Amino acid sequence: MIEHQDYIDFSHVPESKGITPVVQWVLYTGIVCIFLVGGFSAFLSGHGHMWPSNTTLREPLPPLPPISQ
Repeated sequence: MIEHQDYIDFSHVPESKGITPVVQWVLYTGIVCIFLVGGFSAFLSGHGHMWPSNTTLREPLPPLPPISQ
């Protein structure tokens, strides 16, 4: 065995300390923001819209070309 002051012992696998609290806080905040934006989008989706619109152009579609077989 090498006895040296700078010797690093590789006989053990280092253990993870996990995800830091700052990263967890950013992750949870981001997930909450995603759901908040989705909720606001769904809640405000009908604001300013009238269905069916009275001013929509109702032009007939052109006839479809014949299907060649």
